Amino acid sequence: MTNYTADASVVSEIETLRIALPTWIVSTVELVELAENAERAAKGVNPETADRSRKLIVEVAEWQQKLSGWQELKLSPRLLAELRILKATLDASMDEANGAAARLKLFD
Repeated sequence: MTNYTADASVVSEIETLRIALPTWIVSTVELVELAENAERAAKGVNPETADRSRKLIVEVAEWQQKLSGWQELKLSPRLLAELRILKATLDASMDEANGAAARLKLFD
């Protein structure tokens, strides 16, 4: 049987991601909705919301990098499958958040 010693350290950290992911998804959906509403109303976003949105994008990007790094480790097939699924979810969320941020000009 293959020994996947790296699994333990990744699993302990990935629990944080599992807990945070639903909140990030909801925040991303809210950001997209906010961008669409701001476009329709031709209004800007308040600074607190813009800051929250920037922090969301940075935090998700950091986790994307962690997941990419973990995928390079010798992990169990089960854990690698979970990492691919989580990474795909974060990638989709990031695409949506970046699109909304561009419409809101959060990084100009």
